[in-house]
Amino acid sequence: MAQIPAAFIEEVRQKTNIVDVIEPYVQLKKSGRNLFGLCPFHEERTPSFSVSEEKQIFHCFSCGRGGNVFKFLMEIESLSFPEAVIKVAEFSGLSLPAEYQAAKGPSENQSATLLKQDYQAAQELYHHILMRTQLGETALSYLHQRQLTDATLEHFQIGFAPDQNQMLLSFFQVKQKETSELARSGLFTQTDEGKLLDRFRDRVIFPVQDQSGDVIAFSGRILQKPDPQRPVGKYLNSPETEIFNKSKTLFNLAAAKKEIRQQGEVILFEGFMDVISAYQAGVKNGVASMGTSLTEQQVYLLQRITQRLIICYDGDAPGLKAACRALKLLQSTSLEIGLVILPQNQDPDEFIKSQGAQAFIQLVRHDSLSPETFMIEYLSRQYNLNNDLEKVDYLNAALAYILPVQSPVQQELYVDQLAQHLNLPSSTIRQELQEQQKTQKILTPVADYGQNQAEKRSAPDHDQEYVGLDSVEKSERNLLNIVFHNPEVLQIIDKHPGFNFVHQQYQDIFDHWVRESLMNEHLTVAQFVDLVPADLRDLIVAIEMMPRPDNYLPEEVQDYITNIEQNKQRQQLQKYQVQVKQAKQIGDSQQELELTKKMIALSQQMDQAKSVNN
Repeated sequence: MAQIPAAFIEEVRQKTNIVDVIEPYVQLKKSGRNLFGLCPFHEERTPSFSVSEEKQIFHCFSCGRGGNVFKFLMEIESLSFPEAVIKVAEFSGLSLPAEYQAAKGPSENQSATLLKQDYQAAQELYHHILMRTQLGETALSYLHQRQLTDATLEHFQIGFAPDQNQMLLSFFQVKQKETSELARSGLFTQTDEGKLLDRFRDRVIFPVQDQSGDVIAFSGRILQKPDPQRPVGKYLNSPETEIFNKSKTLFNLAAAKKEIRQQGEVILFEGFMDVISAYQAGVKNGVASMGTSLTEQQVYLLQRITQRLIICYDGDAPGLKAACRALKLLQSTSLEIGLVILPQNQDPDEFIKSQGAQAFIQLVRHDSLSPETFMIEYLSRQYNLNNDLEKVDYLNAALAYILPVQSPVQQELYVDQLAQHLNLPSSTIRQELQEQQKTQKILTPVADYGQNQAEKRSAPDHDQEYVGLDSVEKSERNLLNIVFHNPEVLQIIDKHPGFNFVHQQYQDIFDHWVRESLMNEHLTVAQFVDLVPADLRDLIVAIEMMPRPDNYLPEEVQDYITNIEQNKQRQQLQKYQVQVKQAKQIGDSQQELELTKKMIALSQQMDQAKSVNN
């Protein structure tokens, strides 16, 4: 297989801004010289993922991952290096020379790549059947009756699986696909005899993508009402596979990312049809969970790319209850939350059809409720407000959400809302609130809400410390950082014959840098990380991201070298001391004498160096 030429790789690197590639995955904010966000490789509450636009590298101070633009895509999308280069090139509008197209081979995670290819092929087949065949006419008519346009069907690549047991299986058998691959794909069910049958039959197919836009699963909606004698669920989702985990997946996230960033918020819906109807109405920043309750992993995906989330669930009792559960989960995050209560128990699709697209846009973008207002409204439906005892219970439950609010103006607004529900004077509610503030006897399921709001207002501290390093290792890192940007420092090091770093990984980095910089006098760290063994790359990026001044002093370099050399001398002195003791124990007086002489000479050398430095 032909390798991608180094000149093309460097052209791609130079013409790509790493920030543009990372931003679809991570919401970045400027802090000092770098940009920070929540790490996409592990869950965290305080941003420790740093991107240097100046140096074109990224580094997480918590998990230690780091690298250049190619390494980022390799890590987050499980790509090989050639695949990452090609994807970045396409992102930057650069065409790979035809003779190197063969480099588009399977990635290291070949099994996952094959499954994604299978889902992509199945999606194209199902979409073709819906839009261009007689088999799909009934389903297409149904979708048109739901007022979905062909443009919307094309955008979401919606398809149809006919009521045939082995239509998709035959399609893949023609492609000579391995049975074992098809069996683990989730596209088929298996009989007791081991026979494969199409999982999706007589269903409208909604493709589900991962955050990179690759199809990883399907959700199939039944066309006909279920037979009471043979109950079938309205929706059938793909089972979990090596490429699909429903708790970590959000429908439409990949397609909505750009709009989410432009709008500064995301709309969270309950179902796929809600997202699709909202898109057709002009609300294109909507996502939905996979038919289950919202999960922490899904929230984290959203938290990385936006600051504000609007919950727009169905307006009926189950929908409001689900919104309440989601709210409790979201209050432990830094997201600003809004909630929409749809009138007359409607779902978003019903509201859009009855009230129109503009009314829906106005509702979700401008008329969402704060969590406190939502809870005041939600709780009012859980109590019989014609009963005095239940009125008191409602009052206490609602006050639990008002009491943590710090703003007097907001508190006053919520008191007025509560007074209207109870048909009591606002002064009476306010007096009760003040009494509870004094005694702190609060009945609250979310007592930490006020604290979370305070945390949201606190700017994260991006001053990262390299803890756990002794003075020698700090010297090694600082010296390498200076070497990366100041080639002349090598001349200072050359004046110390036999100089070596104490720790082998730093010596390896130094040796690689010297060798590569001889071949490329303009070598950058962003280039360098592609030229070294994988086990050194994160450490190199960590060194490069150290908060150092732009300039250095020769005396500073000398201090680092001296500290490193003296440490090696101290280690040698300790080694001599052990050897002298061993020689004495076995009665080897000659060896004891020779080692003692070496020990004395080394001690004198160290004393002389110390007096010179002082």
